[in-house]
Amino acid sequence: MGTWKLEVVKMSIYVMFPVTMFYYFNQTDLFETYVSKKVKEMYPPESKMHRQELESLRQRMRIKYEEKLKHLETEERELIASAKKSASR
Repeated sequence: MGTWKLEVVKMSIYVMFPVTMFYYFNQTDLFETYVSKKVKEMYPPESKMHRQELESLRQRMRIKYEEKLKHLETEERELIASAKKSASR
């Protein structure tokens, strides 16, 4: 056990430490420099070139999908036609 002076110093440290941390980490300048910078790194703003690349990819995928659908439809028609022929015999 210490004297009353030591207890006063310990109590002031217990009280001032959280207050100091709240003050330091609640600064808007720190938020702007660190968090905003990190957000811009993780989610960069879209450029027109990037958007065009995505649009061309979407078009190519749509064309492939439509070709695949047409191919499946023709196969289905052929199967139905062959089933009708075999049923009519």
